[in-house]
Amino acid sequence: MFKQIIFSILSIISIHLFAQKNVNIPLAQDFKIITSDHDTLHLFKALSEGKTVVLDFFQISCGSCLSNTPIIDSAFLIYGSNQSDILFWGISDVDSNNAIQQFINTYNVHFPCAGIEGLGDSVVRLLENQMGVFGFPVYAVICPTDKTMHWNINNPATVHGFDQAINTCTSNDIHDKSKTTGDEKVKIFPNPTADFVNVEIKLEHAANLSCDLLGSMGEKISSKNYMDVQNGLSKFNISFESMREGNYYLTIYEDGNLVFAGMIVKVKNK
Repeated sequence: MFKQIIFSILSIISIHLFAQKNVNIPLAQDFKIITSDHDTLHLFKALSEGKTVVLDFFQISCGSCLSNTPIIDSAFLIYGSNQSDILFWGISDVDSNNAIQQFINTYNVHFPCAGIEGLGDSVVRLLENQMGVFGFPVYAVICPTDKTMHWNINNPATVHGFDQAINTCTSNDIHDKSKTTGDEKVKIFPNPTADFVNVEIKLEHAANLSCDLLGSMGEKISSKNYMDVQNGLSKFNISFESMREGNYYLTIYEDGNLVFAGMIVKVKNK
């Protein structure tokens, strides 16, 4: 009798813990959007290909949405510009394609966005039926394996505010290209730095390089282009002497393809 009571109590506790673990992690529902560039994006198709999908629900008339845009775009760049297993999609339920294109051009947005002409309103209604009416902006991360949806995260928004949710979607740790080894294509050192960082990059063929340095809020601080860099090991440095202490984000592109994205920590000059 005593054993039966204990078993019953443990069963109830197990059920409670299971429900508690999953109650705040809903499952995503399938949808498709058509971007302002007329590309069709299917959620479940992307998930079936092993992609983790980050959703940015916004409205152009929303001040917080606009102020967060450089931050979200910086996260998009750091996570591989939709060329890796992390995809960023923007969705508005009220804005037209023309308005979204103007928004993209004005705020230098690089990730695809869909509005009312691209079924954005249908997607928002779908999510409101599931999660309740919500304001803007709202960010979500959807995992590919089990279609779990991490809802209303990264608020207030930061460049690395998606890391924890994305980490739960992958079997490996967060892809942090700032941790380099001698065998990798790009080496950045010293990091942290008080004055400058050295950049070494191995090229298999001649290429054009571009380097963007972003602030902690995603704002672009500097941009440099190196044209027709010859194959082999190339070296250059980036000065941090006049910059304030804090975290900065460096992205390097080879012929338009992201080859490095990571954080550089600026410390006090001695």
